[in-house]
Amino acid sequence: MQLEFVEPDHRLSSFISLYYRARSDDTEISEIDRADVGQIRFLLKGTGHMEFHDGSTGHNRPVILTGPGSAAARIRLNGPIDVVGCSILPLAWGGGVLDVSARDHADRLCDAMPVLGDDFADINARLSAADDLNDMKAILDTLFIGHIRKIRATTVQGVEQIRAWLSSSNDPQVTQLTGGSPSQERRFSRIANRHFGGPPKALARKIRALKAAQVIMLNNGEMCDAAIAPFYDQSHMVREIKHFTGKSPGKLVSPDEMLLQLLLDRPYFRELEPDSSSRTKPPAQLQSS
Repeated sequence: MQLEFVEPDHRLSSFISLYYRARSDDTEISEIDRADVGQIRFLLKGTGHMEFHDGSTGHNRPVILTGPGSAAARIRLNGPIDVVGCSILPLAWGGGVLDVSARDHADRLCDAMPVLGDDFADINARLSAADDLNDMKAILDTLFIGHIRKIRATTVQGVEQIRAWLSSSNDPQVTQLTGGSPSQERRFSRIANRHFGGPPKALARKIRALKAAQVIMLNNGEMCDAAIAPFYDQSHMVREIKHFTGKSPGKLVSPDEMLLQLLLDRPYFRELEPDSSSRTKPPAQLQSS
């Protein structure tokens, strides 16, 4: 598989993560999609579906919207494929770019066109006619910038507070976010559901597991104390990591899991990056077999 990446226009940095393009001539492709923030994908070539942890299946459309995941999902494609996409950051949900709730689309795949509207009517034809990913970026930048809507300052503040809280430790506690106040619990639950796809307690559980997986990956597969510490014991950690990444800790560093390793690497862990200026620039191109 050939993967390419490019940054969106700076005006989209709070809403859209990297644009990427994935191409392969393989006739059958099966990949794990870790529990993530949600994606928009433009399927230029190929067919396929996603299998979610609850047993449901979502069949791909030409333009696909997937919501935030509460567990790993499996992507199955019939190639050759050519897919262009981007991750949807929390502020894009709930009206920033997409006028829908992240919670309503969690663990779901659906046709993105009713959400994106008529501006995107011929998008796949336009992307297919583009010479390269940079030209595709220019097309998508224009369309997504046209969808940006003003967000209330209190909402932006709440989203940033949640992201900062999730980043604050390897085991974020809800009381650290809410201070034990019932009114703050309701406020942050409302914001988290609309913009992150689930309540704070569920987000903390997901991030705890993904951070542990990241630590293990960066330690060459070793189950170090730093990864195990936030959990009851090692077996609890293993179950949680497998639930959210689809792989046991020992398989996170397998050469066959290059895409998963990429999604767990810090530059692509953008649901935890409150400050877009601190992001590490990605490689332009990555080849995997």
